[in-house]
Amino acid sequence: MFAPLAIRDFRRYYLGQTASAFGDAMTPVAMAFAVLQLTGSAVDLGIVVLSTRLPIIVLTLVGGAAGDLFSRRTVMILADLARCCAHGATAVLLLTGTAQIWTLVVLQLVAGAGSAFFNPAATGLIQSLAGKRHLQEANSLISLSRSAASIVALGAAGALVALVGSGWAVLIDALTFLVSAACLRLLPRGVADERSRASGGLLASIGGGIAEVRRRSWLWVWIIQVALTNLIVISPILVLGPYVAERRLGGAPAWAAIGIAYAVGGLAGGLLGARWRPRRPMVAALLFFLLMAPLPALLAGPAALWLLVLAGAAAGMQLVVHNVLQTTVIQQHVPERFVARVTSVMMLGSLVAAPLGMGLAGPVAAVFGPGPVLVGCAAFAVLSTLVTLLVPPVWRVRAPLDEHDASPAQDDTTPPDPGSTSAALGESPRVSRPDHH
Repeated sequence: MFAPLAIRDFRRYYLGQTASAFGDAMTPVAMAFAVLQLTGSAVDLGIVVLSTRLPIIVLTLVGGAAGDLFSRRTVMILADLARCCAHGATAVLLLTGTAQIWTLVVLQLVAGAGSAFFNPAATGLIQSLAGKRHLQEANSLISLSRSAASIVALGAAGALVALVGSGWAVLIDALTFLVSAACLRLLPRGVADERSRASGGLLASIGGGIAEVRRRSWLWVWIIQVALTNLIVISPILVLGPYVAERRLGGAPAWAAIGIAYAVGGLAGGLLGARWRPRRPMVAALLFFLLMAPLPALLAGPAALWLLVLAGAAAGMQLVVHNVLQTTVIQQHVPERFVARVTSVMMLGSLVAAPLGMGLAGPVAAVFGPGPVLVGCAAFAVLSTLVTLLVPPVWRVRAPLDEHDASPAQDDTTPPDPGSTSAALGESPRVSRPDHH
């Protein structure tokens, strides 16, 4: 399970991402209650949350192409610095009492743009640092660090919001991006960038990523399912959860408690994801998604806080197991030269419906009430999963027979990348050697 940590450069990357995860876990809580304290409007909260997602939708394909065309390390460092500046400016506005909704939206747009470039490159960089042999363990360790950091960070965020205000939590997040950038800077260029690169320009590179997804029916089926659940399940929870907590559960501390339980569940999911290798990983990931349904169903009441805490833990476990399996499947079944681009297409497809869901959650809840909307979210989580499991390509995606076998899914076809100067050579990336054996 901890084998990737024997690789020095993966350890450096892991340290930076753990620090960044701590800050990332604080900001959503802080921003949600900052907006509610400014205007008290669920609609305004939806707009601010939407502003973090919109740049990802607009720029993620460009970010994926950049991650395959240029140095992934450089792309990620620049993205970290952009997010540091955006969150730093947000913190100053909140601490000085000069923040307005429009200024928060603009700065969240900048931060979201940084994420659009960082995330696709990160998926490919993990593969370069850990190698195919330790991919699932590496992905699980990253998820474990996020969950463990969140357990501490969410409690700290709830306390900071209640005692001194949201600005301090956002400022801490800004500083963690500097730590992440510094750790990325320590990675040797040869390790971080050594791969076959596409050379046909951004548009040709984007087209190659889209074509790779179209060749794999299981991928676009997965994208559709995740897009619909983001629209109808996840987005309403992100908007209506803090709204219900503010009015019915006691405010930020209650929502932070649910978030801490979510992180604890994610920690358990990371441990499971590191050791469990289902023969049909896509089926397993979909079945785990059913654990998301209890959270919106219980928020609809709302139920007692202890029940919501248990539901939050179940939701956190499903998210981490789902994401570990999904990321590992892409890294195992997609050629390394396409990983950042395919990841960007996956991100675009999964998030394209989220802004619509976030924008509609507040107005729909104003008409029908938060309770009925959240009950509908829970019902759709179950229905969409069962329908997707009826699609045959879902069952044809199988894990490699052993750690050295990365054979593609049965319906895969992978012709050479027309934008790659060495695609036909079939080179595999070299990885940094462990410090000890």
